[in-house]
Amino acid sequence: MKKAVFFAFLFVTVFAASAQLRLNAYAAYTFDDGFDVYSDANNYYSGKLKGGSQFGLGLQYAFNPYSAAEVLWIHRSATAPTTFKFGVGNNARNETFEVKHDYIMLSGDGLYSKSAKFEGNAGFMAGILISSVDAPSVNKSGDRTNFAWGGRLGGTVWASPKLGIKLQAMLLSSSTATGGDTYWSWYGPVYLTTYSTLWQFSLGGGLALKLGK
Repeated sequence: MKKAVFFAFLFVTVFAASAQLRLNAYAAYTFDDGFDVYSDANNYYSGKLKGGSQFGLGLQYAFNPYSAAEVLWIHRSATAPTTFKFGVGNNARNETFEVKHDYIMLSGDGLYSKSAKFEGNAGFMAGILISSVDAPSVNKSGDRTNFAWGGRLGGTVWASPKLGIKLQAMLLSSSTATGGDTYWSWYGPVYLTTYSTLWQFSLGGGLALKLGK
């Protein structure tokens, strides 16, 4: 997946460099997010997806000085200490799962600028979340792709006509309304239809490089 995204960015950059394109690189800190799903005394799970760093790339096209669209890839790895119990007769268990998230998103952004040095932006995005969850104690793993959406607010300080420094707050969410998500049982990750929504809030920044003339 990472190689495919890289070559897609490379292709567009080489063959469309004369357009009003920007290549954006992102780095941020993502905060903890707890989850807690309780069906009954014998079926429940709760835990916390720990915070940490995330990074990504984006290719943005500016239609005019006031609007733009961007394709983004955002990745983060985290741990999820979890307590869970499934079924009568099974004991409650604890596991620290290893989680990898890859978001592929399309963002529509409004731009605002009063000078050539600073440009504000706000946008809404939608796409998919590709999740990979590993249970180290039993050497089990699970993968799932879900609908995702999000929003962001930030700005770019242009250090030169071509290079800018980005500041950004971002909220990403994976929706289980389309049929569930990857969660965990006593033998490792499984796919459940019990609804629980993942929220990931991050603060960070990055670099913006104008590719057009």
